[in-house]
Amino acid sequence: MYKIGRCDALFQCGDVTAGFPFSGRNRPEVCGHPLLRLHCINNITSLTISNQEFYVLKINKTSNILTLARPDLLGSFCSSTFTKTTFPPEIFELSPTYKSVNVFYLCDPFLSYPSSSKCPEIGPISLSENPEYHNTCRESFTKRELNMTHLENALRGGFEVKVNIDENACQECLSSHASCGFDQTFPSGVKCGPLYPPDADDIRRRCSASFSCGDQKDLMYPFWIPGREECGHPDFKLECNASFAELSISSVKFRILEVDYGSRVIRLSRSDYISNLCPLNAVSAPFEENVIPFAPATDMLTIYYGCRTELSQSVSTYVGEISCHDDVRSYYVTRNLFPLLSGVRGLINDFKGICRRNVSIPASRPALDTLERTPTPDNLKKALEEGFELAFNEDCSLCMISGGACGYNLISSRFVCYCDGWDHTKPPLLKNSDNSN
Repeated sequence: MYKIGRCDALFQCGDVTAGFPFSGRNRPEVCGHPLLRLHCINNITSLTISNQEFYVLKINKTSNILTLARPDLLGSFCSSTFTKTTFPPEIFELSPTYKSVNVFYLCDPFLSYPSSSKCPEIGPISLSENPEYHNTCRESFTKRELNMTHLENALRGGFEVKVNIDENACQECLSSHASCGFDQTFPSGVKCGPLYPPDADDIRRRCSASFSCGDQKDLMYPFWIPGREECGHPDFKLECNASFAELSISSVKFRILEVDYGSRVIRLSRSDYISNLCPLNAVSAPFEENVIPFAPATDMLTIYYGCRTELSQSVSTYVGEISCHDDVRSYYVTRNLFPLLSGVRGLINDFKGICRRNVSIPASRPALDTLERTPTPDNLKKALEEGFELAFNEDCSLCMISGGACGYNLISSRFVCYCDGWDHTKPPLLKNSDNSN
């Protein structure tokens, strides 16, 4: 069982700092509410609510008010991914000073609507505070906004939501020089525990042993499951079921296909692209490459969806067309070869403006080579299903060769090598390293 006394550390990412009731990075899950786990990628803090990722722009620790913004709504409004998100009322309270704006789209182009504008691919859109405003539009979603006149600026500025957690018990815990975490079995949800340093020998023994998850066996760093928080990187927590093991990065799920520490192979694939070239609401997921970089044989494939311009004349070895069973066109580009696309480079650079959205996906270079030689939907599916490889963390490789166990120091937010007879915060291999992996 994880010791509550290790919850005195704060979550830090960019300009955001958080303690109870949040967890994430150097704050294990037991330190915060299960719906309030923060993530940090490229110094940007994010929080997943009802399977929707939100950027956390600010946390007011006094009032427990979060300023959130949806990353998929930060660009052009017409290029947004329209989905409705529900905030669990038992913990989140939306500010009464904000309005719910219903956005209706795929509207009848022959009718006029108040507070409307036109998007290239989805036609007229209409804004209304009434969710039953009209039935001549086929789709809608709800968005809380501050300013209907400057919708895009309001979306970038975000909105406020209050976290309803009674912190009185936590304050009492802190005043007694103890540490507070979260436990749903306690009446207040707050569990109070003494402060003490981690047991280095216990951590080393735990992290030296491998574990199983789904169909994967003998797993170790950077992966972890509850109870092994100090044995893996915070961003590589696994979700296990009977068939496979997955991890979530920026609310995007990746499936583990293969892990072999002897041959130094870690192979993943995007779960939503297995047997599906056109998943709904797909977004790019930035990988934290300073933790585990891509292997040399991994490249990026970009798929552009909902393109309003006919580009079939530009289909070539490196540009292909795919069908998503709708009236608009979609294309893929093996973008590592952009310098060779002299004939269509200008057009490729304008893809983001021509197409409604794009998703960049890591893929195997050999699989992409096959796709370029034989550009078929089956080869595109195979390139996505075969996944991509990650390179091994070099510090971890040195640690394992020396007989140590790889892990993560939740206090210093750094990679650490747990070695027999050494303080785990100052491993012999890495004690002078500035590497924050």
